[in-house]
Amino acid sequence: MSLVALARLSLEARDENEYILDLFARAHKMTIRLNSRHLVAVLVVVIIIILGFWRPWEENGDRTVSITGEATLRAAPDEFIFSPLYERQASSSKEAISAVSELGNGVVEKLKKLGVIDQEIKTQVTTNQGFGPITDQQTDKVTAQYSLTIVIHNQELAQKILDYIVTSPVLYSVLPQSIFSPGRRKELEKQARSLALTDAKAKAKQSADELGIRVGRVISINEPNWGGPIPMTLEGQTKMDVQPKTTSPILLTGEQDFTFAVTVVFRLR
Repeated sequence: MSLVALARLSLEARDENEYILDLFARAHKMTIRLNSRHLVAVLVVVIIIILGFWRPWEENGDRTVSITGEATLRAAPDEFIFSPLYERQASSSKEAISAVSELGNGVVEKLKKLGVIDQEIKTQVTTNQGFGPITDQQTDKVTAQYSLTIVIHNQELAQKILDYIVTSPVLYSVLPQSIFSPGRRKELEKQARSLALTDAKAKAKQSADELGIRVGRVISINEPNWGGPIPMTLEGQTKMDVQPKTTSPILLTGEQDFTFAVTVVFRLR
């Protein structure tokens, strides 16, 4: 092979190599462009998602409205708490405690015969010397008091207990407190909470419509630490108030109001 032919082959090989390198360069540029486009597309999607959760267009400074929603339910109480008190006096603490314990223990036995179980009864004995706990009159004797707490969840049984307590030498607290039991209270709270939240939402919408604005998302919800009816008791009953009577009052509890309120803060937009 002549030198001319070798030179020609060398030139052709060089041209082919340059062509291959040029193809690689073009492919690399295309890859970079494609990767850049993909990256921009991904960033746009991420920004859209962030804006969807953040919703900065709804944030309009500190414009908020605080609305209190309320709901009231009526229900019959299902828990009856008796707190009768008995008293005896003696020249010594030992004699006074013995005398009042005999009286109080007899009351407890009668309650058990009516159907009250041990878990529903609490007893306590206290003594005072020098004055009467109720009248505050000075006395040389020791006064012992036997107090009972009876929690009943049956109105028929509560009426039987009331019939008996009226005939006993009770000092005061004849009629029971009529309240909602913890379980019943939770049921009422659940129902009333839902109604109160609906009331708050409706009030917020009404206010916003009248002002020509729109209600945004909820900022906070505050609930009270207490609620429901306040049980009523009869105070000032003494032994003289009930002992002369032979007919016991009928235990009519009726229905009580259970009120629940929530305060909701809405963002305005």
